[in-house]
Amino acid sequence: MSEIITDKLTGKTSAGNVTITSEGGSATMQLQQGLAKVWVFSTDDVITDSLNTSSSTDVSTGEYTITLASAMSSTNFAMCGSVNENNNLIVGRKSNTTSSYNVRIKNTSNSGVDANTGSSVHGDLA
Repeated sequence: MSEIITDKLTGKTSAGNVTITSEGGSATMQLQQGLAKVWVFSTDDVITDSLNTSSSTDVSTGEYTITLASAMSSTNFAMCGSVNENNNLIVGRKSNTTSSYNVRIKNTSNSGVDANTGSSVHGDLA
């Protein structure tokens, strides 16, 4: 088996353009497009582990704003999340900017609840 060891990949056409071929060989995509640009795990509003986040703000019970260390190129990014406690769900973003997004957690009675959460962001960095 061959092994490549490197600290940096640079595209041939442009530095940020690295194309990979699908498993079947018939499709290609840019490597950077498939990577999460942000992920965070928090206990209530306290970040315990993360990538590309600078802070978390407790807005209200079950609502947090995550501030990014490096901004996204637009507000058109996808956020997905999970909750580590029974009967709670992330109901999505209330608002977002290129440098932050909002997470709301509610229980099955539609009340805001504090909980351990994880979320990630996919899209283009600025």
